[in-house]
Amino acid sequence: MCRAHAMHCTYFLLVVFWASMSRPRANSSPDLLPRSPTAEEYDDSALEGVAANIKLLLKIVQDHKEACTKQKNDGRRMLRVAGMMTILDNVRTRIQKCQSFGSKRSEAELRRCKTDLKTSPVSRDKRPAESIVDEKERLQKDLNSCLAARKSLEVMCSSLGKEKEIMAGELARKVHELNELEDYVSDLKAQNATLSEKVQEYAAVHKEKKNGGETHGNAALQERNKTLSEQLLRSLDGYRSMKRKLKEAQEENSVMRATMEEMGAKFGASLDRIRGYKQTATRGGELVELEDEISELEHMFECFDMKFPRSGQKKGECVKPKERSMPVKHPFLLDKKGSLESDSLSEFC
Repeated sequence: MCRAHAMHCTYFLLVVFWASMSRPRANSSPDLLPRSPTAEEYDDSALEGVAANIKLLLKIVQDHKEACTKQKNDGRRMLRVAGMMTILDNVRTRIQKCQSFGSKRSEAELRRCKTDLKTSPVSRDKRPAESIVDEKERLQKDLNSCLAARKSLEVMCSSLGKEKEIMAGELARKVHELNELEDYVSDLKAQNATLSEKVQEYAAVHKEKKNGGETHGNAALQERNKTLSEQLLRSLDGYRSMKRKLKEAQEENSVMRATMEEMGAKFGASLDRIRGYKQTATRGGELVELEDEISELEHMFECFDMKFPRSGQKKGECVKPKERSMPVKHPFLLDKKGSLESDSLSEFC
């Protein structure tokens, strides 16, 4: 920002100096004749540079307005005001000079007539005096403008010197800050190196611990796997033994069922024979006691038949025989003559 302001001030000084030096100077030689009226009437060279001065004035006004808005106590405020006044004076002088062209006419005019041309000695004497007065006035104006430009240049140079000192102070402060930043960066690099070493050490320790923990965990898992394998083998052995026992029990059950069916068939046949004997004895009308015995045996065989049913029959409950006061006799059958029937007893067994 300071550098841009310095360039702006330098440009402003050059413009003001060019504006002050580009003014048309008076003719210092009294012997030179003034220009012709036609040349002075249409000469607009005084307007050269007015547009550039106005643009520069507008830029300075804008900068002054922005500076007053941002910073109330601005040290370059008077400098900008002096520059604006100088530019305004220069522009006003140029416009007035352009306006005065064509209004002045030379006192001596040549006219074509029939009389002889004669020079006027009085006009020759008055012309150098008037030109000297005009030259003095113009020189005085130029001197005043140069003095004003010099003062503005001195003010600008003094402000540039102050700005140079300010810039030098800022540069020194920036250099000091840069040195501090370099020291801080070197400290951070050292801390980074130390932290990197610590991180590497922690990574190595953590890797060792992780490897050791994995080994211990693998050993525990292997031991548990071994225990579970043994339990599985024992369970398989128990399952096989239980399956074998179940098979044996099923075989034994089937054998027992066959035996029971066979016994049931025998009991049924014996029961049929006893019923046949009963019917025979009933028809004969003899041996009432034998009938009671046969009835008791019939009842007992019916109970056996119900407890051990034949294949395809349901089990039933046995009806208890009636209580008898007579003692239990030997389960031998007697014929009509009172002899044992050995053939029938052998069939009962």
